[in-house]
Amino acid sequence: MDRTEPRQDPPIDDLAWLLDACAAITDQPVDVNANLFEQGLTSLGVVRLAGAIQRRHGMRLGAVDLLDHPTVTQLSAMIASRKEPGV
Repeated sequence: MDRTEPRQDPPIDDLAWLLDACAAITDQPVDVNANLFEQGLTSLGVVRLAGAIQRRHGMRLGAVDLLDHPTVTQLSAMIASRKEPGV
C-alpha cells in the first residue's frame, strides 16, 4: 500500500480519512487542531496530500488552500464546503 494512502477498510468518514492521510504523510500521529506544518508537513507532503485529496474527492487543492486551512479540522471543513451535495 502506498504510504500516502490511509487505511481503507472499513470505510471511514472524511475527517478520520484526512487524519489518517496526514499521519501517513508526516509519518507520525497528527493532532486535528494543530498546524500541520508544525507537525511535520513539508512541501512534498503538501503535494502528496493534495494528490490524495484529489483521488478521494475529485477536487484540486493548491498549496494556498493548505496554508489557509492548516489544521485537519479546518481542511476537512473546507473540503466539505466544496463537495457537491450527496457526495
